[in-house]
Amino acid sequence: MWAEEDLGAALRAELAQQTPPGPHGGLTDAVARGRRRRRRQQLGAALAAVAAVAGVVTVAVSAGALASGGQDVAATGTTPTEAPWPRADLPAHSPYTTWTPAPTAPPPAGRPIEPVPICDTSDTSGRDLDSVRADLPDLQQRVRQALTAVADDATVGLLVELKMTSTRPNTHDAFTYTADVSDAGGTGSVVFSVGRFTGDPLTAADDQAYDLSNCEAPKRRVLGDGTVLQIYDVAPSEPFVSLDQTLRIYRPDGQLYALSVRNFGSPDFATNPADPGHPDRVGAGRPTLPLTEAQLADLGLAIVG
Repeated sequence: MWAEEDLGAALRAELAQQTPPGPHGGLTDAVARGRRRRRRQQLGAALAAVAAVAGVVTVAVSAGALASGGQDVAATGTTPTEAPWPRADLPAHSPYTTWTPAPTAPPPAGRPIEPVPICDTSDTSGRDLDSVRADLPDLQQRVRQALTAVADDATVGLLVELKMTSTRPNTHDAFTYTADVSDAGGTGSVVFSVGRFTGDPLTAADDQAYDLSNCEAPKRRVLGDGTVLQIYDVAPSEPFVSLDQTLRIYRPDGQLYALSVRNFGSPDFATNPADPGHPDRVGAGRPTLPLTEAQLADLGLAIVG
């Protein structure tokens, strides 16, 4: 579990929140999209049942065309669980190795293992990598409201602020905000952070396009005000084949929001007596991420809306 002082601080912050401010357009849209998604899933299941009886093989295209408020997903090459955004117009990179789980922390029995190509990461030597406290009056509340809206029937926990105190010269304290997301498949989590970038959003997004050892360009959407939203492919890591999918949001004012969906949450941590602020990872988590790529895209749009 998270450190007791972090949970206490989060609970106090939650109780101190006032009546939510007026609705944000993006959040209202996210609620509507969540309802549409449930209807698409129900209708898709019904179409699949009909196809199984009648031997129809085109049902996947028919159901896919219902996604994204009527957008023809078949034409964009995505499924209802994927973000219907094109990949950035950047060249694919060549992998230098493949990732497989280490024998020291293998995945649970029966969990599939597939080698993943690994490519060189971007040069970060001249970049500000610090994350700062999300101190805008309604930002934390807006993140949790948007997460609850897009998570459909999943249970969303408190948004807990975790402060990582810097002990090295010329570095700063780092802040992240984490909430458990639980459903019948288990408990995962979503992590939110705020940072800075220099230059215009599109250039920054290009510079950071291969930050996560990805070989394919990330998916991208550019909004009318210049905001760039960029989704990276799911990335595995140690231990236990941890899964993570990241969305970065580059705002015109130089703010960088990062949202990461993970297949593990607070039940997968234990108190670290030597350093209570940094719990030990002890559990393998759930086999899948608690949000789909499409839900992660909706979450980003709701936060900036």
